Amino acid sequence: MAGEFRGLVETSKRWMQAWIDQDRDVLESIVADDYSLVIASAPAERFERAAWLDIAVGAYRCARFAYEDIQLRQVAPGLVAMSAIADFDATMNGVDRSGRFFVTDLWRVEDGSWKVCARFSSPLAADDASIREMLRRV
Repeated sequence: MAGEFRGLVETSKRWMQAWIDQDRDVLESIVADDYSLVIASAPAERFERAAWLDIAVGAYRCARFAYEDIQLRQVAPGLVAMSAIADFDATMNGVDRSGRFFVTDLWRVEDGSWKVCARFSSPLAADDASIREMLRRV
């Protein structure tokens, strides 16, 4: 990973640890004012910052979180896309939401700090023959 992005990955891990810890102050310090979450199972809806924060320190409880296969790409000066597998144990109002999801986050530098401005999340797809063929050709 390029050195300039190392702080970004650490900030992202701190963001998810703050969710586990139910630390609203840390969450608010990392989540940009224009943050939104889009989930594949409800693609026409967006959870804006205030709604997401209320859920994250309320009904949506995480006990364990880990990133796998992190990829980073600068898409513009000060704007980086981070994709990863998010593997976590969580509940929403007592209903299990644990699993492995493919997430793409957009991170922006604001006043010298990384802020997450968007997350797009979808459950991992089943093994796919066409993808195996694409990978065989790489």
